[in-house]
Amino acid sequence: MTDTRLIERWLPIAELGIESVRERTPMTPFPAPNRLHVWWARRPLVASRAAVLASLLPEDADRGRFLHALGIHGDPVAAKKRIAAANRTGERLGANAYGYPRAFGYTPSKAEQKLWRNGPTGAGTVARRGVAPTRDRTAASGRKGWIDDESAP
Repeated sequence: MTDTRLIERWLPIAELGIESVRERTPMTPFPAPNRLHVWWARRPLVASRAAVLASLLPEDADRGRFLHALGIHGDPVAAKKRIAAANRTGERLGANAYGYPRAFGYTPSKAEQKLWRNGPTGAGTVARRGVAPTRDRTAASGRKGWIDDESAP
């Protein structure tokens, strides 16, 4: 077994970029609250989850399952092209133009969580909570830093 990780061989940058834009774009005609002032602590959840999970998984991990665990349940690149073509012709595709909800709001099912929990150290935390807590987030709550569920308070 090789020690090469998925992030070293493949990372769906185009898909992650589109989902990161969808994450920060409001679903209303009004600007998002974070556009009203400087938002210093913005953390792109989908990109962060992808980086952490891809660095834990082996290079031969199932890429479809990886995308599904992130909440990308379709082809955002194809959807983006379809939206651009519709905008050029003046067609309105509606609120569900991508065909699936925004990825940052996805929570894996219990069955998916069990699959990832049996994988590399820390993957269960990433799949369930989104991003493994960092020292600054855990220090503020009075907890010691942790990554894996078994050591979580």
